[in-house]
Amino acid sequence: MKNLIQLSLGLIVMALNTVSVLAVQADPPKQELELPECDIYLFDVVTAENSFSIANGRNVTKRVGYDNQPWFTPSGKSFLFTANYQPDRTDVYEFELESREIQQVTDSPDQEYSPQISEDNQTLSFVTDGETANQSIWSIDRNGKNFTWVLKDLGEREPVGYYAWNRSTKQILFWSRYGFSLRLVDLQKNTARYITGDAIPVSPQIIPETTNFSFVHRQGNGEVWIKELNPITFAVRPLVMIVGTNHHYGWTPCGSILMAQGTKLQQWRPGGKWETVADFSEYKMQSPTRLAVSPDGKTMAVVAADTMSGK
Repeated sequence: MKNLIQLSLGLIVMALNTVSVLAVQADPPKQELELPECDIYLFDVVTAENSFSIANGRNVTKRVGYDNQPWFTPSGKSFLFTANYQPDRTDVYEFELESREIQQVTDSPDQEYSPQISEDNQTLSFVTDGETANQSIWSIDRNGKNFTWVLKDLGEREPVGYYAWNRSTKQILFWSRYGFSLRLVDLQKNTARYITGDAIPVSPQIIPETTNFSFVHRQGNGEVWIKELNPITFAVRPLVMIVGTNHHYGWTPCGSILMAQGTKLQQWRPGGKWETVADFSEYKMQSPTRLAVSPDGKTMAVVAADTMSGK
């Protein structure tokens, strides 16, 4: 009887030790991401031969949280964006302009940023910031299949922060998160080429009606310029100097650049200068930054600080 009691006590101690070990080895609780509180506003764009204006501004993601990086789908009837509806991660969501409904597009334990979509509106790409994702560009079909590391065949392990993907030429220009440099990837030729250092952390873009890229570069004299890259000759051409503290911008389908500086919306047209075309102050927007224009040029999405949180 004494031996049986000792055996039972020994089993209890072993069980307690096992529970203790499991508790130590369990994954720690995820921490909330430290992201700015921001919302996405939509505007109707009104253009004439020599005029540009916006109207009907409305906050379409009005909540306390991170809603950022809008990207219009090819039809212009919806836009993708990044949001943290769960405090410990970001996923890609889609806002339908007509119904005003928001649908979740990705659902993973990692963080997804910078969503883009193919011209047939079927293949989604984004930067995944996770333990096994190598902080690179990944793609997935709308049906949730073919989850692919886009740069895998190149062995390209430079951490991607922002990118522009020209699917027609199979070329990607991306900003290196820690290197503050730009690299041009050719998926068809399976090559990667260094373009420049001192690049500002802003998404490269494809210039409308061309296969050229645009990016933001800080020159040796301290001036910050939007520049053009020819991906065939690798020639770089300065377009316009940025005057102000915000470096995010967007192209219109007709080839002009829009940018928010303070409460003002500024426009640059080739061969001209920056000119103020609208004022965001009447919409009570705080610190507008990123913006995107729909492919048909009729709608503009603008990111601004969240007035609900006071941040």
